[in-house]
Amino acid sequence: MPKQRDVLRNLVFRFGMNEEKVIQECADAERRGEVQRKSNKYDIAPDTYARALWRDAIRKGWFSGIEEKTR
Repeated sequence: MPKQRDVLRNLVFRFGMNEEKVIQECADAERRGEVQRKSNKYDIAPDTYARALWRDAIRKGWFSGIEEKTR
């Protein structure tokens, strides 16, 4: 099963830096069972987790190089 980070990067490649679309698609992928978290100790909703993952990705530069390919 793909990692959350890989799914998020693939969604950015597909939809560009459309934050709301990518977050929604990431949450939907989790709901469909296409990706899962290692742990959900605090029972965080998929939408909330996807938004936090987006912020973390921006902060850590996970999308470096992807933005240019989507233009």
